[in-house]
Amino acid sequence: MKSRIRRNFSLGARNYDSLAELQERSSRELLKRLLLLKEIYPLLDAGSGTGKNLPLRAVSVDIAFKMVKRCRERKKPSVCGDCEELPFKEKSFKTVFSNFTLQWTDLKRSFKEIFRVLEPKGFFICALPTKGSLETFFRCVRESGSSLKTFNFPTEEEVIRRLKEAGFELIEFQRYFLEKEYKDPKEAVRAVNKIGARNPYGRLKKSEVLKFMELFKKSPKVEYKVLAFTARKP
Repeated sequence: MKSRIRRNFSLGARNYDSLAELQERSSRELLKRLLLLKEIYPLLDAGSGTGKNLPLRAVSVDIAFKMVKRCRERKKPSVCGDCEELPFKEKSFKTVFSNFTLQWTDLKRSFKEIFRVLEPKGFFICALPTKGSLETFFRCVRESGSSLKTFNFPTEEEVIRRLKEAGFELIEFQRYFLEKEYKDPKEAVRAVNKIGARNPYGRLKKSEVLKFMELFKKSPKVEYKVLAFTARKP
């Protein structure tokens, strides 16, 4: 599955900045937390995408090479790497920032790696969509008659449990709901697939696509149930 995720987001790099509106809104919300910290550098953007929002001094890491290429075009120090096996030494960063990325990872492994690369007393600021995200989209997939597996977003309880298991202290958390309704189902599907967030388990059959579109046109919306938090390494 990881190779498909890498490929999907590399293909989505060209369209990401113009189509990832809900991800952008989440990033702006998360940046408010970053601004509350007195000292943030060295700063790692884990799963940086195109690197649009964080300062130039932030180090970017992303699993998709074309996302990394976009970061480098912005003159940002960028590395192609996996959040489950971060290519950095222990205690390399004072702050780790991550927006709409870690739901694609094994949270047990990625949280442990982020803990490893943080300095003691370092902060981890993160937002990720949780169970209940893309609810309308997934319901229409099921009702199309498809047996295709849909992406399994983590529950809020799992996120917090994995965070504590990794050794973090949870400082604060917030739930927020992001939603956009599109003028037609094709536009809504494009907003998901063309940024790289397509289903890593495969595609619908042609007959299923037609049925899905018929169902989805009744309410062509994309929604995310987001958990954002600040955590600290003791």
